[in-house]
Amino acid sequence: MTEADGVTDQTPGGEPGHAHIAKIAEAMEALKAAGNNGASWFFWIAGLSLINTVIAHAGGDSHFIVGLAITAIVDAIASGIGKQNPEAATPLMMVAIGFSVFVAVMCVIFGWLSRKRLLWIFGIGMFLYLLDGLLYLLIGDYLSAAFHGYALYSMITGFNAYRQLNKLESALESATEENSAVADDGRDVGFETT
Repeated sequence: MTEADGVTDQTPGGEPGHAHIAKIAEAMEALKAAGNNGASWFFWIAGLSLINTVIAHAGGDSHFIVGLAITAIVDAIASGIGKQNPEAATPLMMVAIGFSVFVAVMCVIFGWLSRKRLLWIFGIGMFLYLLDGLLYLLIGDYLSAAFHGYALYSMITGFNAYRQLNKLESALESATEENSAVADDGRDVGFETT
């Protein structure tokens, strides 16, 4: 029966029926998937930034637009100084690669912790990526800056999905505790009158 008929899909105790539980579970899965998609951007950023570093030190002049500006700038500085001072080229390249690896590991950590729904970590990661996008604006790479904007939009969508999922889980937990308390109050405590 439907709510239009005046009957809802509930058990006699007032708990939601199977259809409501299925809808809630479906909504929770959709929110989790959207959150995971947003957090996954940190993994893409890490990987493509490392590829950009390899391209830069192999003599290439192209880069992935989702990669980080900060690692691109360090790579460009190391390459530029290395060309002027060939004896320092290898150590500078190693420092630049080490820096890129460190930054990539940090991005992976941000992605991993964001997927655990630590929203404050997710927020810090988005803020740092915003700052990186502003670096692209400063150096005049508008296409990369615009793509940073798209990636940030996707991250914000994921962040909001995780936030809604956390609220939904909290509400369900509260409702479960209330139902449990009501059931405990109505229980026969086992005293007999004589």
